[in-house]
Amino acid sequence: MEQQDFNIKIMELELKYFADDISLAKFQTLAEELNYKKLLVVGGLDTYYTAPDILKDTGIEFLRYRHGLTPELTFKIKTNQNNNNSRIEVDLPLSKKITKFIINKFVNMLGFKENFEIYKECYIYFYDKIDIVYYTVRDKEEGKVLAKFIEIEARKDAKFTSEEEAWKLVKEMEQNMNVLGISPQNRLKRSMWEIFRKDI
Repeated sequence: MEQQDFNIKIMELELKYFADDISLAKFQTLAEELNYKKLLVVGGLDTYYTAPDILKDTGIEFLRYRHGLTPELTFKIKTNQNNNNSRIEVDLPLSKKITKFIINKFVNMLGFKENFEIYKECYIYFYDKIDIVYYTVRDKEEGKVLAKFIEIEARKDAKFTSEEEAWKLVKEMEQNMNVLGISPQNRLKRSMWEIFRKDI
């Protein structure tokens, strides 16, 4: 993506880490010490759909349906095949009245097939231009904890002069989180889709 095309509203710039060995309490203590602007605690279901083969050349591997009070459909496309730190991300807001039945009918007609569902419990701390998130992923049926993660992400509602500025702020936060064991060496390369998808 050329610099003149950079638009944070359709980009996802983030660093992700496994947090199974990092307690929520320690994360919250650090987040508070860094003087956050706003805290949002939210939970809900995400349904992932496998993209049809015809879309392989576009880079679209899946579609995500986020349930809840602000439902949306999301496409993500890697800009680097080695990791998921930078992706094109287009969110389509949906009516609160939408049902999964309608979503399934709609996406099935486009060739997408349901692959898996997970429940996420998220603690999101907002700063001027970035946010940090601690979230627990649970199995939808049994409520079993599958994994815990920490994310550092450039905010889509922020104004950045360049992609470099956004990455500078994200990496500065990564340095602040060194006390939790967060470092460039343990950045996750895989996405939620790549971690939890099933062969169907």
